[in-house]
Amino acid sequence: MRVYDMHVHLHEYSDREVEEILDADKSLVVVAVSDDLESAWRTLDLWHTFGGRVVPCLGFHPWNVREGRVWEAWEVLRLAYRYGVPCLGEVGLDRRFVDEYTWRVQNEVFDAFVQLAEDMGVMLNIHAPDAWKHVAHRIGWTSRARFMYHWYTGPATLPRALPEGRVWFSINSAIRVQEKSVRVAREIPLRSLVVESDGPYNYRGLRLSPLMVRETVKLVAEARGEDPGRLMEAISLNSERLLGLL
Repeated sequence: MRVYDMHVHLHEYSDREVEEILDADKSLVVVAVSDDLESAWRTLDLWHTFGGRVVPCLGFHPWNVREGRVWEAWEVLRLAYRYGVPCLGEVGLDRRFVDEYTWRVQNEVFDAFVQLAEDMGVMLNIHAPDAWKHVAHRIGWTSRARFMYHWYTGPATLPRALPEGRVWFSINSAIRVQEKSVRVAREIPLRSLVVESDGPYNYRGLRLSPLMVRETVKLVAEARGEDPGRLMEAISLNSERLLGLL
């Protein structure tokens, strides 16, 4: 059975570090997101080096909109189409960490990635702090694209309001120290639940890593009162459905 980390910034690791991570857990598959053009190229290189253990996900992070680099988003879209990647991200909308004046451009970039995901039939790996409901209203009920809310800590009612089989919610390894993740993990329907590390991000002194996702599943199982082994099987199947492998 494969173990999936559905969101990791693998481009921030050296090749040696990636090799060590994958050697440490032979069942691990990582969904490698990118933030801009440079990280998109790096992610493609990692895909070619490590094959099926790395799922390439090309995107343009909404934080980069404020840096006047929007032209890179269009180049990333062309790369994603040219190489036929199975995932687009990290993309999305942000009303927590980004200035309001960027909102219009954020939406333009997001819409372009949604359109490509629909055209290619691939998943979206979505960043949406304080824009959870906006994303839901934009594409939750109308888009054909499969998508995942990365590091979901939004409204507890939203997971049951959106259609199963097209929308997934990812619990981050920060559940070890983040009570909000514990609460949200209890509310996500089983068929809509996946996990991630967002490594190598440092959260409250915790350096997140793909090697934490097994423990993450155990902590989610504890929060939900479920058997860890059965939950791992369900999350693995959910991840494969989200990636379009089933």
